[in-house]
Amino acid sequence: MTDRASFAARIRERYPEGLTGVIPIGGTRTTYILEHNRRSENPGQIESFSAYADHVEARIRNLMTGFFELGGQNLVAPILSYQLFEDERGPAYVEMATRQSFRLMNADWTAFYQAQDIDPYFAGIDTLLHFPERELQYRLGVEMTAYQQQWPYREERRKLIWEIAPIPLFSVWRAQAVMGEEAHAALEASLNAVADLDAMHETLYRYYAAAAYGTTIPRPHFYLGNNRSGELKLRAMLPISLLCGGPVRFFYVPYPTLLITPETLQAVLEDLAFGKRLRSSNADYSGKLTQELIEAEYQRVMRLSSDPETTLGLLRAASADDTG
Repeated sequence: MTDRASFAARIRERYPEGLTGVIPIGGTRTTYILEHNRRSENPGQIESFSAYADHVEARIRNLMTGFFELGGQNLVAPILSYQLFEDERGPAYVEMATRQSFRLMNADWTAFYQAQDIDPYFAGIDTLLHFPERELQYRLGVEMTAYQQQWPYREERRKLIWEIAPIPLFSVWRAQAVMGEEAHAALEASLNAVADLDAMHETLYRYYAAAAYGTTIPRPHFYLGNNRSGELKLRAMLPISLLCGGPVRFFYVPYPTLLITPETLQAVLEDLAFGKRLRSSNADYSGKLTQELIEAEYQRVMRLSSDPETTLGLLRAASADDTG
């Protein structure tokens, strides 16, 4: 058994319900420019958006392959947000991003889904179908709906949920219509039968996740995003909106997520699944700390506290002399 296969076996044993992660797909233009345009006279210009799409999609598939080969079972991949259609990046970017999304149903992606034993879902497309029929976004919603209707889903397969421009409250509002009166009545009966609060949340989660995703997956175990500009944004609207605290872990890399290496991904999953924390079941930490440990921790904390630049979330701008 290879090291990766051995690690995957440990992950599957650790998460018998299926390791479930959220990895937003962002910084795609930056990724392409960094890797291909460094020596161009105008490095910010993307001359071929077809070449850009091919490169970015290969990167996405490599990242997803790594996740599944390391024992992952369910992956949520936010790729569009509804704010995209309203923000300051302009109509040219909106049209480009929308047209690129049609490619998620092409022959290359279909072959990838089949090779990886993946069932693909397009979540949040109810917002696209809310556009006027003449708009490109509406056609994207129609074609994604049709693609899902012809896909031969099987419950035991891996699941890849593409998050496509959802408004979570819209999904919640539509849940009863999506699930049907019988399912809604069953939800009400289940809630009336439980007193345990976590069981109550799990019941609600399964109902609304099924309505929003078109399938049910466990609550995510981790979120892996980027803060390349300093911002600790949450770029996964549906998974985050369905959470209620809990043990989900948030990881951030200071570069575009498509540049995450298999080694880094494995390190994240190792820490998630097998990392040791300082915990105490008592009212305090009596017996858990030594004088040497607490003194060293005090010095570390004071050193960080004295430097404002250690604050996560401060914006940064790229510069030629930036070596940080």
